[in-house]
Amino acid sequence: MSQADWTPPTYKHNYFLVYIPDVPNAQRSKHHDAHIKHSLPLIQNGTIKLGGALLPQTSKTTDPDVLKNVIGSWIILRAESIEKAWETIKQDPFYTSGEVWDTEKITVTPAYTGMPEVKFD
Repeated sequence: MSQADWTPPTYKHNYFLVYIPDVPNAQRSKHHDAHIKHSLPLIQNGTIKLGGALLPQTSKTTDPDVLKNVIGSWIILRAESIEKAWETIKQDPFYTSGEVWDTEKITVTPAYTGMPEVKFD
């Protein structure tokens, strides 16, 4: 497909890229189940479009123990506004516990994707 053949998609919703580093010695396993229980309905209703773990630059997603090296989270979030996006983030157990996400370093940035259907293997 040439650039001339590409038409940017239009959206009905606003999306945000959320970058969330962990605090030092984050207690992820302690709050993991509550985080998943909280996140699943948001995934099912389309609020969370995509998300996952941040890894150190020395890690690869194919490493056998990759989840032992998590240093934070990232999320593509659907919300009416940046304020609503922040409200969603602040309700997550990883945020409210104060023991996982570094709440002072979270960034929420409006985002646009030219690839609305991304599939991973």
